[in-house]
Amino acid sequence: MKNELRRSAPAAQGVAAEHIIDFLNACEKVDSEIHGIMIARNGQVIFEAYNAPYAADIPHIMHSFTKILTNTAVALAYSDGLLKLDDPLLKYFPEYEATANQYLRKCTIRNLITMRNGQERGIGGNEWRPLKTSWKEAYFKVPFDKEPGETYMYSSGNSYILSYIVQQLEGKTCRELVQERIGKKIGLTDFPWMLSPEGVCSGGNGVSLTTEDMLRIGLLYLNRGNWNGEQLISEEWVEYAMGYRDPLPPVDGMQYNFHWDHWEDIWAARGMFGQTCGLVPSLNMVFAITAADNGYKAMRIFQREVIDRVKEDEKKADGGQAEGTGADPCEDILRQKGLRMTLKGKNVSVKGHWEPEERDMLFVPEENGDGVTAAELHFTPRGEVVYVMEDGRGRHEVTAGLDRWVDGVTTMTGAYLHHQYEPDQSRISAIAYWSGEKTLMMEWRFPEMAFFDHVSITWDKDEVKVDRWVNMNSQDLSRPTLHLRKKS
Repeated sequence: MKNELRRSAPAAQGVAAEHIIDFLNACEKVDSEIHGIMIARNGQVIFEAYNAPYAADIPHIMHSFTKILTNTAVALAYSDGLLKLDDPLLKYFPEYEATANQYLRKCTIRNLITMRNGQERGIGGNEWRPLKTSWKEAYFKVPFDKEPGETYMYSSGNSYILSYIVQQLEGKTCRELVQERIGKKIGLTDFPWMLSPEGVCSGGNGVSLTTEDMLRIGLLYLNRGNWNGEQLISEEWVEYAMGYRDPLPPVDGMQYNFHWDHWEDIWAARGMFGQTCGLVPSLNMVFAITAADNGYKAMRIFQREVIDRVKEDEKKADGGQAEGTGADPCEDILRQKGLRMTLKGKNVSVKGHWEPEERDMLFVPEENGDGVTAAELHFTPRGEVVYVMEDGRGRHEVTAGLDRWVDGVTTMTGAYLHHQYEPDQSRISAIAYWSGEKTLMMEWRFPEMAFFDHVSITWDKDEVKVDRWVNMNSQDLSRPTLHLRKKS
């Protein structure tokens, strides 16, 4: 059984509830969509909340936050004496030595972990996830054309190679190593981690964690690798990771170390689309956020609305200007706000919309780039709408409540809109409503991801048009219109 984190009222740890309320309100105003948030100070959780349908027990895809776990696995191999930061990369891949140029020969473990390996271009997870052949070979096909250590260039390929090296040295995957020696001790869930075709943890991405898992990892690093008196990661490694030792020059105002970015008071480990774990050593604070936030806006807002204001409060207290202590009248407001957070919009069908006489409709699509071969729409007696699509992956269904939300699971194809992530089965929350006389709109939320889709189905004379688009993506934000004709 994992140790429960201690809890405290915000004011008891020197944080006014008003600051957190203002932070949440500011995020809403700039469309930084928080899915889950936890804040801890002095080792105690002072706030936790989730926007339905996201929840405390639903793991969220982390994207590049995964790199913290990869780097932690490297830390364990380092402590075991199995590798050194200045080991040449080719020490672990001698098969490439004969054809290596001067730059590849100079590349080291340190260059990989600090994203300064000297390759021609970076490699993203969305490039490799569909790849069924060797990821290692794909990595070494990208030319090394710069002096290693000099130019910062972010690449998930570097993290995959680190994962590959750790597995070679330790005889187990990074997931097995981290969970066995750290995860079980700090109370992480038994998290999944995507494997490459070579059976190696994907390194740069592919882990799913709860918001609390993120917070626990942050607490471990804030405490310099120590958890309840046991040193799980060497303090020397944490000093390198945070940039306390051998700091690297900033890039665009941000100092990148061992996947901990240093900006103002925050050291943050981040994942694409807004997954953020931030450490604030000066305040002994950690915050963890799962989100749909394209520009990591929440991190900057947290600095302004929480960190800066707590520092100002403490400055006033030191100067004898603080107001009298006592119960914080905003704490109940914050608690109620947290309990009522939801992203399940109150969508209601327009009046006077068309009522189809047929409750079961079968369609034949025109030729299309997504390979959709059949589509169906069913209106059930329970007040639900079932959308069915068939393609090369099989038959997929989404059940949505008409003017209400329904929770379920689906196999619906979506990699092309979801940064090339496509689990065999996904949780889904869905609603359907008539947005126009002959337009049925559906919203599909995937609580394990940053993505949510809209699907509109419009009856137009003799055909039905289906459009699908997503809130954010690294590639296309929408699919070509699907033209359907009624099956005769």
